[in-house]
Amino acid sequence: MGIKGGMGLQFCCGMKKGTKDIHHAKAAFFSGMISHLLEFLNNCFFFVLKATGVVLLKGFFHIQVYNAGYVPRKGPLIVAANHFSYMDPVALQSMFPRRIAFMMTELYYEGRGKWLFQLLHCICVKEQGSNRAALKQGMEVLNKNDVLGIFPEGGVSREGLLQEGNPGIGFLAIKSGAPVIPAFISGTYHALPKGAKIPKISRITIIFGKPMTFPHAGDLGKKKGMEEITKAIMEHIKQLSFSDKQEK
Repeated sequence: MGIKGGMGLQFCCGMKKGTKDIHHAKAAFFSGMISHLLEFLNNCFFFVLKATGVVLLKGFFHIQVYNAGYVPRKGPLIVAANHFSYMDPVALQSMFPRRIAFMMTELYYEGRGKWLFQLLHCICVKEQGSNRAALKQGMEVLNKNDVLGIFPEGGVSREGLLQEGNPGIGFLAIKSGAPVIPAFISGTYHALPKGAKIPKISRITIIFGKPMTFPHAGDLGKKKGMEEITKAIMEHIKQLSFSDKQEK
């Protein structure tokens, strides 16, 4: 009697556990389906915005791109550019062959357009205090073999001149080992300088540099290595600005 009762209890427990496993499997399946659907819709939204940007930039600003062949089509990548205008991320993403997750200051992120920045996978960077969360998100992007976009100057230049870079990009380059593509964007400052609300027609140019890697930067020490990488990237962007003058 005791044996039969024990067997019956074990059988019932097994049935309940099996039913729970089935429910969990169904829930995971539908959750995965919803996640894939949302990702698909997000990608569709992104490509519509990108296509619109390309049409507007080519039609009104006669945008030109040089050295696009330097951009790796696969693998983790950091793209670093000067920041002279609010138009810079739009111009860079519209003409870039891969989707970019931009790091942006909370001054612009935490506003009316926050919902849009979230949809575009932007990463909020605090103006004060620790930015561990932002750096962690940046590493997650690179660990997925995606592209992280950084404006090392940290904000839009009011004078349209290249500023010093922040060492955060050096940290990400060392930590991830991802190559860095430097880029110089010209014409956006004349089209929409900081403080302006209505853009003016101006020819926009984007020049890409060759991928930069820093295999031995960590040997210099964490802080010094970050600073050296940042300086090297900013110097390369500066050199690209001279190339832009020669092109004109």
